Amino acid sequence: MGDVNRFFGEQATPLGKWEEWKAQNADKSTPKLYQGGLDYFMKYHSLESYGELYELQLEAQRRGATDPLCRYVVPEMIRKAVSHRIKVDGVSGTHAKNIKSAVVKFMNLCGFEDFTAKLPRGITKMGSNGGSEIITPRELATVLSVADDLQKTALTLTLKDSGLRIGDVISLDYGDVAEAMETKTEFYYLKKLTQKTGDRAQTVLGPEALKALRDWIRYRRDRGETLGDGTPLFTKYRLAGEAPKANKDPEANLEARSEARLTMNNASTLMSRLFSKAGYSDVTAHGLRKLHSTYLGVGEDRLSEPMIARLEGKVISDSREPYKIYAPSDLIEAYGRNYHQIQVWASESKRVRELEERLAALEAAETRRRERYELLRARRER
Repeated sequence: MGDVNRFFGEQATPLGKWEEWKAQNADKSTPKLYQGGLDYFMKYHSLESYGELYELQLEAQRRGATDPLCRYVVPEMIRKAVSHRIKVDGVSGTHAKNIKSAVVKFMNLCGFEDFTAKLPRGITKMGSNGGSEIITPRELATVLSVADDLQKTALTLTLKDSGLRIGDVISLDYGDVAEAMETKTEFYYLKKLTQKTGDRAQTVLGPEALKALRDWIRYRRDRGETLGDGTPLFTKYRLAGEAPKANKDPEANLEARSEARLTMNNASTLMSRLFSKAGYSDVTAHGLRKLHSTYLGVGEDRLSEPMIARLEGKVISDSREPYKIYAPSDLIEAYGRNYHQIQVWASESKRVRELEERLAALEAAETRRRERYELLRARRER
């Protein structure tokens, strides 16, 4: 039998369907991540073409009619590839899961709409925690000491102060923070629609992130860059308008600033390398989100869980509807009172607070010692 695909066009082939989907979503980072995941899966299992993978699933379905175990052939192949990627290659679980997502997407595009694959619980934490390790403010100071440029410092502190996902931070434009850059405001309210959930984040940036961002912006302006409201805040190149090595025409890149935006893959790699350089290879950008939620939730002035969720753009259940929206002034006030908990470099007020807390602890210990002494003396006198 001849190849009937010639009657339907290129889009009828598995490769055609995959390429069409990538073209339709060319402005997003997902196709690139999925392409890498699918390529790894194909190479790991020595599959020579997308057509072979398609035929494999067709055969699994056919045999599955009489032998249900055959239906799990491809999902088991996914599990093995993901496990190998984590245990042998040493990548994070979050990155390795792109293999599963890519294969599932491919199958769905090829007409296997019910195809899915579930990874065993804990598989993505083998040999790597996918950034689940939290980092402390003191440890973060060590990380920042090895940051070799202003953008890395600004990105790190913005992730730490905002608590936003890395995808939301790299989607920020200069216009989102322009007002704070032109003033000496200490805390800045930033309203952001999160990409993952579509939920509204009411984020606040603190003094450390704002100072780092001002330094980064000043550097870019000193280099001759003109920043408009739509200029990416974080860029692939040292300047949004700076041409990559392959293109020596700066004007061409100024016309396509969106291409200069730091991508998810670029940003994740940048942060992972920075943490590894400082000796924290088990931490990724997500560890800064955990630092934010954990440390703002402790101390005498700790923030409530709904308030932290709102700052980070997390989904808040309908049962907490009354707590969904906060007045900006209330958020800034609460965040400011407990900002010292996530502060990397101790300010004078933080040092005073730490000394006061240490003194209070010593006084409490001394009081307990005296109480025990008085109790023992009273027992002897009896």
